[in-house]
Amino acid sequence: MPKYVGPYKVLQAYPETSNYTLELPSELIRRQIHPKFHIGLLRPHEPNDDMLFPNRVSVDAYDFGAPDDAEWIVDELDSHRWNGKDLEFQVRWNAGETTWEPLESCKELAALDQYLTLMGMKHWRQLPRKVAAQAARR
Repeated sequence: MPKYVGPYKVLQAYPETSNYTLELPSELIRRQIHPKFHIGLLRPHEPNDDMLFPNRVSVDAYDFGAPDDAEWIVDELDSHRWNGKDLEFQVRWNAGETTWEPLESCKELAALDQYLTLMGMKHWRQLPRKVAAQAARR
C-alpha cells in the first residue's frame, strides 16, 4: 500500500517550523485529519509518465468512503502491552497497517489463540507485563 496520497495544493508554508498547510479533500476533513504537515511527511508530486509506464493506472490508496464500521481482516498479533490494568495487542491488519487494540476487540480472534500459543501461554491473563515489541514473531 502506498505511503503517500495526493497530490494536494499547498495553502500556506511555515518555513520557520518546516510545516505546510494542505488543501485536503472533504473525506479527510470529515475523518478529522489535520491539514498541517511537517515537511518530513510530504513528498513532491511526480505525475505518471505514460512513455515510461504505459497503462499504469493510478489507484486510490484508501477507500475514504468506507463506513466507520467496515470490517478488516487481522493478519496476526505482533505484541502486547499492559496499559495500567488494561491489556492491548498490536494488531497487523491485512491492509498493512498496524494498530494497538484493546483486549475486548481481540478476545474472539483466532490470531489471539495463535499469539498465546507462540508465547507459551494458555490464557491472556498469563501474559507478562513487559514484552519486547515483535516478541511473538521471533
